[in-house]
Amino acid sequence: MSPRHRTSHDERPAAEQPQAPMVPEEQYGPWKGMRPPHTHPSAVPADRYRRPSRQVPFRDVLAGFPSALVFLAGVWLLVCPWLIDHPVAAAGFSPAWNDILTGLVVAGLGAVRAVSPFRTAWAGWLAVLAGGWLVAAPFALGFEEPGQVAGATGNDIAAGGFVVALSLAGLALAAFWQRRAARETGTRNSRA
Repeated sequence: MSPRHRTSHDERPAAEQPQAPMVPEEQYGPWKGMRPPHTHPSAVPADRYRRPSRQVPFRDVLAGFPSALVFLAGVWLLVCPWLIDHPVAAAGFSPAWNDILTGLVVAGLGAVRAVSPFRTAWAGWLAVLAGGWLVAAPFALGFEEPGQVAGATGNDIAAGGFVVALSLAGLALAAFWQRRAARETGTRNSRA
């Protein structure tokens, strides 16, 4: 008897015995007794299935996170003139304008860097310079605070240090992930 004419499951060799389906068959409707096509192992051909190219799928987010915090520091600098009393500077203008303008710059640079941390290293370095200016501004502009060090001077120094540290951390993380991606790509290309 040829293999085509076998009708009983008992006569089949063990390798040809039907296996229990991994996904239950449809019970109702026009698809009764059928399994969805995506459940079959050969539904996606091996040459079309690509594994993710990155080991860490959220490295863009990880590299941009410090810059998002820099953006928030810029927003703080925009808001703080209404929350903290700013003394008159020796030059005769209000240092609140320094915080507002520097806050705009820092928020803009932080936003640009948070969105695209690998292509905007220039924004990170400019944010480092803006943070350095915030640290130096109370002394360069001559904030006059009789007996009150913790006001606008302390705020500018703390915010400037925060911006410098986080901008450098964002630059370091972006450089680390770029080197790692280049190394992975190099080893992947050498295997092919």
